[in-house]
Order: sequence, then C-alpha cells, then structure tokens
Amino acid sequence: MTDVTHKIYQYDPHAHVKIWLSMKPDNFMNTENQMRLITMRENNPADSISLVYDSSLLNEQAINSLNLFCAEHRITPVDAHQFATNLNSEHEHTLYELYRDEITHFNEGGNPALASDILRWLSPVYTRGTYTDFDVPVDTAKLPKKMDVQAPLLLNIGSLRIRNKDIILSNNDYIAIADPLAAQNDINKIQQGMIDVLRHYTTDFIEKTAEEFGKNSFLNKYFINFMKNRSESIYIARSKNIFSGGKEPSSRQLRQYINEIMNDSEQFINFNKISDQETRESVLLRLRNELKSQIGFFKWFFFRNEYKEINAALQKTDSQLLDYLMKKERTLYLKSIVVCTTGPIAIAKFLFNNYVFHSNDFNHTVQPYSFNHYGLKKAFQSLNSIPMSTSLWGMMTFLGTEDGTLNDSSWLETGAQLQKTRGEILQNQKRTLQHELPEILDTAKKSIEEHIKQLQSRSTGFWGLFFSQRKLNKIEALQQISACFKHDHFDTNQFKTALNTIKANKKSVYAGLFSNHTQHLIETLKQNCTKAIVFGLTTNRAITIKKKSNPHSDSSLPAASSTENKLKPIHEQGLSFFKQNKKSDHHAPTSQTEERQFTID
Repeated sequence: MTDVTHKIYQYDPHAHVKIWLSMKPDNFMNTENQMRLITMRENNPADSISLVYDSSLLNEQAINSLNLFCAEHRITPVDAHQFATNLNSEHEHTLYELYRDEITHFNEGGNPALASDILRWLSPVYTRGTYTDFDVPVDTAKLPKKMDVQAPLLLNIGSLRIRNKDIILSNNDYIAIADPLAAQNDINKIQQGMIDVLRHYTTDFIEKTAEEFGKNSFLNKYFINFMKNRSESIYIARSKNIFSGGKEPSSRQLRQYINEIMNDSEQFINFNKISDQETRESVLLRLRNELKSQIGFFKWFFFRNEYKEINAALQKTDSQLLDYLMKKERTLYLKSIVVCTTGPIAIAKFLFNNYVFHSNDFNHTVQPYSFNHYGLKKAFQSLNSIPMSTSLWGMMTFLGTEDGTLNDSSWLETGAQLQKTRGEILQNQKRTLQHELPEILDTAKKSIEEHIKQLQSRSTGFWGLFFSQRKLNKIEALQQISACFKHDHFDTNQFKTALNTIKANKKSVYAGLFSNHTQHLIETLKQNCTKAIVFGLTTNRAITIKKKSNPHSDSSLPAASSTENKLKPIHEQGLSFFKQNKKSDHHAPTSQTEERQFTID
C-alpha cells in the first residue's frame, strides 16, 4: 500500500463520472436516474459530468436519445464499447475481457452491477473524475477547486470500533483517484484481486472476522453472534462452499449455477439435500426448521423486518414456502457473491489485505483513504455509509435498516421492483406537469407583467417618494425575467442569466415590510422552471408554452399505473428538488396575488 503519511495529493472534486449499463436495448436509462442526473447537473452547473454507457447494449434509437439527453444537459457520453484501444496495462485488458464476459452473458450469470464495478477501476473511467452511484446525491458548491488529501485514492470507508480494533466497513458507491500515477500500485492490487476472484471465486471475510473477534471478551462474541444473525453473513459463508472437492468456479459460473438452482424447484430440493435418502418432504421440513431457528432476540431486536418476514413465511404452505425460499435465497446468494467479487468486501481485502486492524494502525494506514476523513460527506451524500469508529450499536442500527432505504440495489429483484414503482410515480407526475406547465407559465407571465405595472404606478406621485430605488430595482428585475417569455417558449438559459444579474441587487429586489410579491413571483417561477428541467421537459433549454389539447397526447409517456396511487417511493436519493409533502397547501393561480406551484406529493 502507498505510504500515506508524508505526501499530500491534489484532489479535484469537481469532475464526475456516472455509469449506467442498460439491460433494455430500447431505453438508455430509466426515468428516475435521468432525473437524478439532471438534478446533479443543476446542483453543480460548473462541474464536468461524464456518463459511461455501452453502445453494444442499446439500439440506434436509444443511442440517439442518450446523445440528445447529454447534449441538453451538458453531459459527456463515454462509450465503454470503445475502451479496448484505450487501456494501459495487461490488468486492464484482462479486466475488460471479464467485463465483456459479464455483459454478453446476462442470461447466464452475468451481472450489470458487477460489470459496473469493473468499469470504475479502468483508467478510461477513473481519469474522468470521481465515480458515484446514481443514488448518491452530489453537491460540490462549497468545495474548493482543489483539495489536499493524504492518499492518492479515496473510497467510502467507515469502521466499527470495538475496544482497540477497527473492522473496515467500506462501500464502492463513490471512488476518487486523486493522483493516478501515485495510486497505480494500489490500483494494480485492486485490479489483480478482482481478476483472481472473477476467475476463481472465494472469500474469507466471515472466517477472518470471526478469527479476530470470536475470542476473548464477551463483547467480541456478542458481535459475532450478531453477524451470524445477518442473512447476508450466512450466505457469504455458504457461497464459497457450493461446489465440493475444493473446486473454485469463476464468479459468473457460480452465479449462473445459483440462477439455475433457484428457478427450478426440483433442483432446489436436490441442492439442499444432505443425503440421497432425504425426501422432498423431509428437505422442506428441515428448511422450515432452519428458518424457524433464525428467529431469536437478535433477529427481533435488530432485524425487525426480516423477523416479521420469516414469521410470515413460516405460516405458508410447503409449496408457498418453497417459492419464498427460492426467491429469497437467489437474492441473498447473488448479493453475497457480487459484494465478495468486486464489491465493498472484496475491495477492502484487495487494497488493505485485511478486514480488521488495530485502531492505531487503522488511523495511520486506512483512515487517509476515506472520504469521511476530509469532511466530504456533505458533498457526496450517500446514505449507504457509516462513519469511522462507529459504535457497535451504531453499526447494528445501520445494518438493520430496511432494504431499499439506503440504496437502490436495482440489480436485485427487490430493488428493481422498488425502482419500477418509483418510476411509475415519477412518470405520472411528469405527465401531469407537462399538461399543466403551459398554464403555469402563462399565469406567471401575466402576474409579472401586472406587477410591473403596479410598481410603475407606485413610482409616481406622493408614494413615488418612498423607496424609489428599490422599486426601480424590482421593475428592472421583473422586466429581465419577462423578457425570457418568447412567443411559444420560455428560455431557461436566459432566465438563469437574469437570476445571476438579480443576485447583485437581491436584497433590494426581495425587500418588503411583511411580504414580498416580487420575491414570490421570481422564486415560484424558479421552482417550476427547475422542475420542468429535471423532469426532462426542455428542448434546447426551452420550455414549450403552447398547451396541448390532450393531457395524455404524448405517446412516449406510459399510461398511469394503479400502483401510483397505492405505493410511495421508499428511496429518493438524488432528487433533492422533490421533497415529499404530507399535505399540499397550494391553491389555483390568480393573476394578481399568487403563482400556481406544481407540488410533488
């Protein structure tokens, strides 16, 4: 590992990379992630943003849509299909071949999340900036152009501290290579480790952790008992022993095998037999009893949702229980295999060659590699992150959080379903806004023009003697905004320019004794303009004012789904403009006193 104690590296936090590998050839990206990416652009207008995709996964129409999207929002598209000629080492060429193996075998164990994990450690990606998952909101407005850091690469690293030991609790949802040359040795270790496990799957996480914590104090044993009650831990341990005789299959072969087993009830039964004499009934009885044995104080106290889920499963018939177990075990096995191949657990082992450190060694050796060490949590706002030196209680609370709350996990069946539901809700809201936006803008235009006339009339006669300069500033500001309304569209770029000009006199323009109608008009228009941009309702940064006769005339938007009225999105990371309101208190617009607002609720 690089010596991180004496050298300072310059980190640029204003260059970013996103990766999205679509499994739908006709759709380059789902609605939610498009909106997240636009939100990131709006929050970070001066930063560079690159979007890595793979043209071999998309048809021509989807590629054209992607290019239009990127042009509209000043995002640089980067085609991973063209990487073969831009790789700088044998490790990278080998990893790229393994990446291609993943994306060309999606029906045979290939996994888009794992393929993305590989890409983020290739130089054509990491030299473009800080990688972040789509469910990680980014806001670098308060960061300097360059930052001093004590390691050449940075990861999302936290730790659990028990007495004088720290266990690494890392994630690879954001990665920054501050100095590619200085980080090369570390990158080589990670790349070589990924190659080894992709070719011959194995993991020692559970064994190493138990070895360090499973002795001496009661607290250590308490921790191990806790870990063993996590389903993920159970399946991490099981995943390396699926094939007998010491055979180590490739990671994809193992995932393909799991997919086959978990989609065929007879294979699933045979897979779970401990002897040839066992019958289907005896296997199911044993699996039911094993499930029942997981219910205890630890599961109830820290993993309440899973505790309830298991209790509900135990009430099912044998046939229903079999379906439940096949679905559940498929998810847990795949999740375990991926995180131990190219995910957080694997990266920690490859880079630091251990999971547990004496606290002094952790502070000296590991901590400088963490984003948290430099106060970057507010800029890279992952919920799936734990602070350094977290207490046992803090970690238990973190790990017991319900699925879908901390991150998308859209590559898993449960995560994909949650994202689909959120997408349906967002599409319905987009359809509604698209229909109502012309009226919203027309009312805004009339309200601004009327308010200008009112201010002009108050600038003459007796009342014109009071606050004359303030009124003049208000009139000039509103006239600049009024000029953004064209014959058939509203120019959002001109509007932003006007807002920047208004900043110089903002105190005067927004001044008022009790309330300020000028401020209300400007801020409401700004809010609705931002929502239109984030919902992707602009063309060449303009919003069409002409109203459509039919609210559902846009065939590109799907019909409303019944789930939209029944289900609410669980995870909203990356959509900071759309905080849910429990109750909407907005009224219909009037030209004299208020502006209509579109509310996400």
